Amino acid sequence: FTMQSDSSAPGAPANQAPGAPQKTDLYEFDAAHSRYDYAWNDIKRAAARPKLIFTLVRTTFFNRYKNTALGAFWVTATTMVLVTGLSILYGKIFGADLKTYFPYVTTGIIVWGLITMLVNDGAAAFILGANTFNQTPIAKSVFAFRAVGLSFLNFSFRIALIAAVLIATQHIPSLLDMLLAVCGLVIIAWTGFSFALVAGTVGLRYRDVGELIAAVMTVSFLLTPVFWQPERLGEYAWTVNLNPFYHFINIVRGPLLGLDSVGLSFAVATSIAVFMCLASMLVFGQFARRLNYWG
Repeated sequence: FTMQSDSSAPGAPANQAPGAPQKTDLYEFDAAHSRYDYAWNDIKRAAARPKLIFTLVRTTFFNRYKNTALGAFWVTATTMVLVTGLSILYGKIFGADLKTYFPYVTTGIIVWGLITMLVNDGAAAFILGANTFNQTPIAKSVFAFRAVGLSFLNFSFRIALIAAVLIATQHIPSLLDMLLAVCGLVIIAWTGFSFALVAGTVGLRYRDVGELIAAVMTVSFLLTPVFWQPERLGEYAWTVNLNPFYHFINIVRGPLLGLDSVGLSFAVATSIAVFMCLASMLVFGQFARRLNYWG
């Protein structure tokens, strides 16, 4: 079905020559295309507009810190206070060597913050973008890209802290280790985008999903070895391997600090990333057309 303007109709443009091809309006719908074609084309349209995504990310992020003295560097300052306080306090409680415990806590807290933002913003991606894609012909998956971009822009203001702590504590990773950590971040980004398509779609239909996910993330923070070490569990240390968040943290923290089980963490995180990608194809492919009605 296509809406077209009729050159013979009253009010047609005077400069349109008789017999010329009719102009096609902005709205076009082909019922022969499957739901998955629609969803895939939506993602391709979004990926073809990086400037739009960058503008949305930059505007949303910096507006949060508008008219503040430090601007976006409040992210760096608050994270520095948090990791310093946790390292000193729990270092004393656990009797840990601050030289090894400080970088452990710093990388753990910062990577956990990235994961938390990806999960929470991903679940709200289409809720926040509903007013826009209901009024303008914009690809819906732009807002999934925006959720990932916001999370990594926030993360970029914390990277300097990781570098500073590693240098101060004389934990200098090799080039290969740094490349492995970057690969870990790529896997996290890939999983975060797929999660945004799944949770964002379901969360737009059922608004309680976002609140449930936020509650789960709060509990998961305590159950995940972010600022405590797995060996503290003694004979039950193996149970941390059942926690997917541990593996996503370990694929970044592990290479930088030379920790164990990095290979296992990469295998688990990659498997979850593939699963989330397949889930996003199924969920977003099935329901992408309905987002306008749910928004």
